[in-house]
Amino acid sequence: MRFKKILAPSMLILFSGALLIQLPIAIADRASNYDLFDPVIDVRHLLVEGFVDQAKLDDKQMQLAMINGMIETLDDPHTVFVPPDEHAEFEKDIRGSYVGIGCEVNIIDDYLTIISPMDGSPALEAGIMAGDVVLEIEGQSTLKMPIQDCIAKLMGEPGTPVTIKVRHLDGTEQPYTIVRSRITTRTVRGLRRQGEDWNYCIDDQLGLSYIRVTQFNATTIDELTGALDNIQQRALNGLILDLRDNGGGEFEAAVQLADLFLDEGTIVSVRPREGRGEIKTFAAHLAGTLPDFPMLVLVNERSASASEIVAGALQENHRAKILGTRTFGKGSVQEIRELDYNRGTLKFTSAHYYIGGADGRNIHRSSDSQVWGVDPDPGMVMPVPDEDYIEMFRARREFEIIRNGKDNGPACANAQWIADNLKDRQLARAVEVLATAVRTGDWPQVSQEQSAVVAFDQELNRALEQRIGLIEATMKIEERIAALQKLSTQAGKPPLLPPDIDLANGTLAIRDKQGNLVGTYRIEGGDVELALESIKLTPVAGNN
Repeated sequence: MRFKKILAPSMLILFSGALLIQLPIAIADRASNYDLFDPVIDVRHLLVEGFVDQAKLDDKQMQLAMINGMIETLDDPHTVFVPPDEHAEFEKDIRGSYVGIGCEVNIIDDYLTIISPMDGSPALEAGIMAGDVVLEIEGQSTLKMPIQDCIAKLMGEPGTPVTIKVRHLDGTEQPYTIVRSRITTRTVRGLRRQGEDWNYCIDDQLGLSYIRVTQFNATTIDELTGALDNIQQRALNGLILDLRDNGGGEFEAAVQLADLFLDEGTIVSVRPREGRGEIKTFAAHLAGTLPDFPMLVLVNERSASASEIVAGALQENHRAKILGTRTFGKGSVQEIRELDYNRGTLKFTSAHYYIGGADGRNIHRSSDSQVWGVDPDPGMVMPVPDEDYIEMFRARREFEIIRNGKDNGPACANAQWIADNLKDRQLARAVEVLATAVRTGDWPQVSQEQSAVVAFDQELNRALEQRIGLIEATMKIEERIAALQKLSTQAGKPPLLPPDIDLANGTLAIRDKQGNLVGTYRIEGGDVELALESIKLTPVAGNN
């Protein structure tokens, strides 16, 4: 979308006059910037001249610490500085692009192992398959080699070769020389693999399909339209769009994706910092809009940023129902600026976006927010316990692997197959809900739970689990201290204890595994020099 601003000649003259007037102010601002760094320069000079351990004086580390110190004062986890030597990994994470052979890998039994070659990758074209064990990279064994070191050796410049030796599942070993190329991570997936292709079918008779978008990058829209073209050759009477665990990506891709399903209405508006520009509103267009079939969007607490733009726009414009749990709540826009002379890259928050237009709401979550993100529609709140989620994730991975052209299931899946094989109760229920909507025109409810209550319960339970972990770690430390104190006493030395701790008449709270308070106890005669086993606990008044 392009914006043009036409200025009349008189406006240009005024602008020029304003520029001249602002020039002394600009000089003053620059002078104040120098004042800001004067003490920094002085401190560095004193350290370089007199610090006792000269080996610890590292200009690059000092510079990086100063930059990160400035960023930390902002209390914004989305503003980060990327040093030049980390730029390649940053590009891979942000843009889904890198130079390599194109494989998903992991360490299994101490060796680098191919989980799956990627679509259209040099590795797949060379014949590398899922389960292959990479024994060597450029003649160096991968046995016990850290995975990041393995990945670094496989990555490089486009057009350069890398030689690997693999052991296939049948036990045979074979060398390969693979030419590296730019790999763009594919972001659109179906239910399961059919060779290199994806199967999207969840109900052949009703014409229902499923698409999962894992991230938003420059190729997402082309991938999605390709998948939709494939589906429409059969029939597209209803669609599940899965945005669970999608942490976001490119803003433009999210706007374009929402526009595919909306013929009118506001998708999102962006508000920069006051004084840095006007509010920009992004509206849907009729051209290129898909037919108005029933649509269900799956989200969870890990759906963030660009995912929330899509889910929020489709919900606000009554184009789709949302099922799952409240989304993450990242309503901020980041700019990426590369510093001159290859000095690094700065990603910083420059604006907030609002769902529902200029008068809409910012979904961004702060530490004191009570409402954030995008909520499922009433009656469509369906949380998934962490243990079920882990089981689902493991089961799903088996059906995403490219396996020598072998199929991974029936011609068209259904809710029961999904529940049994993918272990995904949420998706299975979504299939049933969409099928009912297509058949009857009504959307059934899956639960009476409230989104806000579920969101707070999930966070509280995880916080309690973290606290239990910290308590258990603290108890182990206390046990170690007690053991050392006992050994110290047996050796004829007084136990070493921090001088500022006095437990006499203090209290001890005991909680159960779920964090519920069992009782509060007073430590009678709690002289810190006594061994822990000698401390007598008596209930404080009002407790059992």
